This record gives sequence, C-alpha cells and structure tokens, in this order.
Amino acid sequence: MCRAMEPLLYDARVDVVFSAHVHAYERFTRIYDNEANSQGPMYITIGDGGNVDGHSDKFIEDHELAHLSEFREMSFGHGRLRIVSETKAIWTWHRNDDQHATVRDFVVLESLAGAKTN
Repeated sequence: MCRAMEPLLYDARVDVVFSAHVHAYERFTRIYDNEANSQGPMYITIGDGGNVDGHSDKFIEDHELAHLSEFREMSFGHGRLRIVSETKAIWTWHRNDDQHATVRDFVVLESLAGAKTN
C-alpha cells in the first residue's frame, strides 16, 4: 500500500491513515518514505476489535520501522476520534481488557491542510 499510495497521501496532505490487518493496536509518528516526517501522515493500526483467533501476541521488535512506533499494545480495544475544530482532532485508544474501557493512548492531531510546506 505504501509504495502505491504514499506519494498521493503526502501530496494531498493527509493527516492520518487508519488501517487494520494486524490484530493489535499501534500508532506511528508522521512518516514519509520510511522516515519520520512532520509533513507525512500518521499511521494508526487499529485491528484490535477482535477475531476468532484472538489478538496478535507479538510485535516484530527488529522491524525496520519499529523505531517510528509511538505506542503499541497487544490488547483488545477501540478508538475514538473527536473533531475539535477545522484544524484539530483528538484521537484516543481505549483498552477493553479492564473492567472499564481505559484510555491507553492519546494524541492531538493538527491538520496539515493549512500548514506551510517545506
């Protein structure tokens, strides 16, 4: 997906990409061309809603992009995206493994749409 879509996402100034293949939760910093880049999209894998096989039980620690991971957890959970204004949103990820949904990850998303390009 990255090779085919990343230039398009970058040029369109996409702020965040949500995907779900791995059955776990992981949030990466803003990335472009496999490097941290404040003008690239943030990638969030939210495949932790559940499946018959359960969630993934390990991350690839030596994966080439592991150092760009801001938060990861192998628990069932759900996310909430709250739009605050035209330029700001708040993303929270809630772990479901506790008696009550517990916020485990939190990030404020600032829109790139109005930001100056480098």
